[in-house]
Amino acid sequence: LLAMKKSFVLLAWVLFSALTLSAQDRSVNIQNLPRIDVSGHAEAKVQPDTFEISVVFGETKEFFGKQNIEKLEQQIVDVLKGSGFDIQKDVKVTASYNVAEGKTVFIRKRIAFSVHSYAQYYNIAKQLDFKGVENVSITKASYSGEEALKSELRAKALSDALHSAQDILSDSGFQVGRILSVNAGRAYVQARIANASAYDAIVMRATAAKSEEFESFEQSDEITITFDLQASFEIVQDK
Repeated sequence: LLAMKKSFVLLAWVLFSALTLSAQDRSVNIQNLPRIDVSGHAEAKVQPDTFEISVVFGETKEFFGKQNIEKLEQQIVDVLKGSGFDIQKDVKVTASYNVAEGKTVFIRKRIAFSVHSYAQYYNIAKQLDFKGVENVSITKASYSGEEALKSELRAKALSDALHSAQDILSDSGFQVGRILSVNAGRAYVQARIANASAYDAIVMRATAAKSEEFESFEQSDEITITFDLQASFEIVQDK
């Protein structure tokens, strides 16, 4: 709440500076004003709360003709139903086929859905240990509050730029005046997803250790969201 109040205060200061500049200096070319250009940076680490999962299965060369792909698909669907998924709304199925000499020789299907924790992913993955299931993997991790957090980080990045300008001008006989310009800035999202082999090894050890290691692994996989911008401030004489 305090951080949000600070963001509102900073935003009000930006708007006031812009309005003051517009009202008092319409005839002044701001390019001719003494200025200082600085960059601002802010970042936050958050736990992902949405994971896109992919289940790939099919009649590979090894199993072609030895299993019924529709039966395998139904087994997977039954697991998802048992885990509370609405198959019509929450699950997407796609398929690909290879044909040689007019005959289908290779069929692969992919089932995609989303979960909200590593624990939920692991619980489903261990139930999908069927012959013909090639892999169950996390294809994307995201944070549902990303857009709101980006707005908060933009305000913090602007505050960081202001503090940089103040530090540069300290003891110079000058101080930071109004904001002359702020670029749109850009947010960067970095999410690290463990590769399948490393994840499986951790899960196996965690199972033996009653999930303690699994929990520590879950807490370490964060999403880093950063925001960078450039700002220009007027340089004014110390009073």
